[in-house]
Amino acid sequence: MARILLLITLLSVSEFTHSVPDFYAENKALKFLEKTLKVKELELGERIDFTDQLDEGRKVVAYPFSYPGKPEKYFAVFTESKGRYDMFDYLLITDKEGEIQQVKVLRYRSEHGGEIASKKWLSQFEHYKGGDLYYEEEISAISGATISAMSITRDIPKVVYIIQAYAEN
Repeated sequence: MARILLLITLLSVSEFTHSVPDFYAENKALKFLEKTLKVKELELGERIDFTDQLDEGRKVVAYPFSYPGKPEKYFAVFTESKGRYDMFDYLLITDKEGEIQQVKVLRYRSEHGGEIASKKWLSQFEHYKGGDLYYEEEISAISGATISAMSITRDIPKVVYIIQAYAEN
């Protein structure tokens, strides 16, 4: 029994320490971005790790990108938020000023609360440029996913602020 617990502990520690640098590595990020935008041959820039800028310990990585043949720059921001019991991954696509173009939940690990992955519900975040954002005020409540919905609503302004601060420099 002790060997099994040791093995499980070693595997989980090993997985955690190796997954942080690989959180949405370039090939995986590009695949999700192309699928989300339904565009092939996006020009992906170098990965930017913003994880240290959030005190919650959540992972946040961004890739500047542009559409084929267009000079405008955008950011694909891969991050995570906390549901009731588990973390979930989501993608923010912003323009160069940090205005949200699209939000997509990429991986929802819990059995409950998956309603936040609804395109209609997530569309409420489109065109958000920063500032206060309140659940049940600017963002509609969603039955069955209260904790996840509140979490993503609370996290998005922080992520947008990080992108805006980066873009200004």
